Amino acid sequence: MKVNTSKFDLICNTVDNGVILINKNLEVQFWNKWLEIRTGINTEEIVNKNLVDFYPNIDEKKLIRKISTALTLNSSTFYTPQINKFLVNIELGKVTDKVFDNMRQSITITPFDLKKELVIVYIYDVTILCEINYKLQIVKDEIEERNEELKLLFDTTMEAIIVFKDDKVVNCNKIAIELFKHSSKEKLIDKNLNELILNKRLLDKISHKPVETLIQREDKSSFQALINIKDTTLKSKTFKILTIVDISDIKRKENLLAEQSKLAAMGEMIGNIAHQWRQPLNIISITASSTKLKKEMELLDDKVLIDALDLISNTTEHLSNTIDVFKDFLKEDKEKSLFNLTQNIQKNLSLIESILNKNQIKIDLYLDDEIYLYNFSNEFSQALINILNNASDAINSKLTIDELRLIKITTKQLKNSVEITIQDNAGGINQKVIDKIFEPYFTTKHQFQGTGLGLYMTHKIIKMSMKGEITALNNQFIFANKLYKGALFKIILPSI
Repeated sequence: MKVNTSKFDLICNTVDNGVILINKNLEVQFWNKWLEIRTGINTEEIVNKNLVDFYPNIDEKKLIRKISTALTLNSSTFYTPQINKFLVNIELGKVTDKVFDNMRQSITITPFDLKKELVIVYIYDVTILCEINYKLQIVKDEIEERNEELKLLFDTTMEAIIVFKDDKVVNCNKIAIELFKHSSKEKLIDKNLNELILNKRLLDKISHKPVETLIQREDKSSFQALINIKDTTLKSKTFKILTIVDISDIKRKENLLAEQSKLAAMGEMIGNIAHQWRQPLNIISITASSTKLKKEMELLDDKVLIDALDLISNTTEHLSNTIDVFKDFLKEDKEKSLFNLTQNIQKNLSLIESILNKNQIKIDLYLDDEIYLYNFSNEFSQALINILNNASDAINSKLTIDELRLIKITTKQLKNSVEITIQDNAGGINQKVIDKIFEPYFTTKHQFQGTGLGLYMTHKIIKMSMKGEITALNNQFIFANKLYKGALFKIILPSI
């Protein structure tokens, strides 16, 4: 059978995609102009002949199976670029910056005539989309490589170390020499502890936690530093170990790391958006083509038309919402604004939805929809995502894929404040280190998996920018009649 009706020919020869009418034996009944132009094969050459005779590299069994499935279910089946890079080989013209030699295709197989066992094979050119994904992956890999280099730099140059005995310097590392602008170690030897630390009252307070103070150099210049002092005994002699971190340098590196992280997240989200858009775009294209075909063949009634328009409208709204969420993530807060807490949390969850789904992590929400905050919306978003990523990492390291993987998020309006809790079921934080998790560069992860800055930056955002409080503890809870244990992060923020 050769399909040659004028309406069918007109419609199929004017669309901007390949159209093949074919039976389950792979005998071609129609070959549109789009394919004639791009393959160089005329309709007369290929009609009533087997497609495999012209394209022997086609996986014949798989294609027949896809066609049979479409006919049996009376529903469309799909080839994606991940399964088959292309159905029919179409070489691309010579372009300077091209990535692929052959057109990348998205294939949809739609039933046409069940009695005659005919289907329409739609071929969509998705080469540009595949090129975008390919180039985004290259950018992402480059960013990750730079992050690894930065982490290595942190590991080797983070702290200046000065050793005291009887409150006098007996040794120091190269970083300390450079920090105090001396030419050699001898310039620091025998210096008194009180000569380096101007705020004498802090000396008795920094035995447990790092403290910020003013450090003065010999040339009278000074700088703010994060310092810590520990006593140690070696060969029956007591020494003080002073560690110093120049905070100005740390802030610069934190900003750089935050920017790198945001770029990596942006690249990942763009790739995810591109991936998620393929199916909605196919839906819109197929629905529009099908509706047009039915109209031309006088098979279109009002219900079918309304259903098709509703589907296109809803799919378009979904694409638009995806872009809006991504744009909001990129904004930098210039000033405080009024925002709905529940909406903020839900938008942030949508940004990391692919990561959560990949790791099979369930999100359990108990949110008060009436809570509003007058604060920095995007800074809160960054803090929340840091905690969620930390919880996700803990779950991945401690729970198997077959176990329940859960993160609970609750919000509650208090008298003069708002409480937000984030709870996981990963077993909790080691009690020996739970008091250190908000310290800079502290991490329980492998050195190439964590920077130790995520929770530190979260702590600074909540306390300094948003004027709130954040605490971490281990907590037990019941879910689905079963007892679980995990880390609980509690955030208290001022009400409007």
